[in-house]
Amino acid sequence: MPRSKNLLKNHRAKNGLRHWEVTSNGGHGFKCEEEPVGCKDIDECTHLKANFGCWATSFGPCLKHQIIKLREHGIRNRRMDTWKPPITVCDWYCPRKDCGGVFNMKVELLADDKSTVLDSWSFSETMEAGATWKKMRHVFRNYPSGVRFVKFEHGGNDTKNLVGHFGIKFTNSGLFVGRREGSNQDIRPKYDTNLLKNPCAKEGLSNWEVVKNEGNGFCYEDSPGGCKSICAACSGADHDCCWATSHGDCEKKQMIDLEEHGFNTNLLDNTEPEIEVFEWYGSRSDAGCKHWLKVRLLNENKEEMAVRYYMDKKPAEGDWFKVEFSFNDYGPGLRYIEYTHGGADTRNWAGHYGAKIACSSVMICAEGDSTDDEA
Repeated sequence: MPRSKNLLKNHRAKNGLRHWEVTSNGGHGFKCEEEPVGCKDIDECTHLKANFGCWATSFGPCLKHQIIKLREHGIRNRRMDTWKPPITVCDWYCPRKDCGGVFNMKVELLADDKSTVLDSWSFSETMEAGATWKKMRHVFRNYPSGVRFVKFEHGGNDTKNLVGHFGIKFTNSGLFVGRREGSNQDIRPKYDTNLLKNPCAKEGLSNWEVVKNEGNGFCYEDSPGGCKSICAACSGADHDCCWATSHGDCEKKQMIDLEEHGFNTNLLDNTEPEIEVFEWYGSRSDAGCKHWLKVRLLNENKEEMAVRYYMDKKPAEGDWFKVEFSFNDYGPGLRYIEYTHGGADTRNWAGHYGAKIACSSVMICAEGDSTDDEA
């Protein structure tokens, strides 16, 4: 199953009980341990290579939960109802070496009113003292339409009624909403990757179509002349290259073919993923500038579905500025993205005293990738 973002917050007890609602705090209640105490190290028993925090329970039942609103994570209602992507839940649990423990877990798929349970799954296991860490995993499939919330609940206690925190421990809890299986077979779309080629002028004007080249036209600079370093302004910049414009309008564009980048048309039409756009532009310290950016979403016939236009003027400050916006709910049919930007100076000076442009970006946003969590 494709990796996706863990929707649970504070899933390894790093922030105590923050983001969790405690419904039962029996015995001495929950205890948060920076590393598991009195049991085997989790990195000795699993593929996880480092110890981290966990919750420990007591001699009375300890229970807590989170309710996740899927829409807040960009998972649209239509996608849930039409595609029914697999919902995967998992947890790691372990008893102490000197006391057994009981682990309980329950997950409910809830409707919009948060009270109607559309599907549910529950699990319970009693473990003997000294057992190793164990993983529980369940996948919801073919659930009813209308799922808007997921309630994730887990807890436990010890088996000897000992004073203190000798009960079951658990950590690395997970809730993942995957993509519909088989929807993009053998196609690996470039989620969260800049789709523009040569986005930072490193290759001059390669991969760009020059629309206007007035004055002295576009110029490529290894480092911005007359203004601050782009690397100082943009943390994502790995070099100081930029384009500089002139005293007449300089404009260029690039057409992004989403199918060439591996995006399945059904995937685009059914999920309408968010599209994030940004770039940096700067003025010289001795001349003001104007800068513009226009982005169009196009269908198969390259007819316009949505458009965003930005224009700004800056005085002679020698600073860099960022423009960013996103597209949502643009409708089915997206196949191309046309990206056009340009600039000029405000003093009509010969040379390249106009807007500088660097670090342009267009990204199709996934629900997120997780490097330290997996389903």
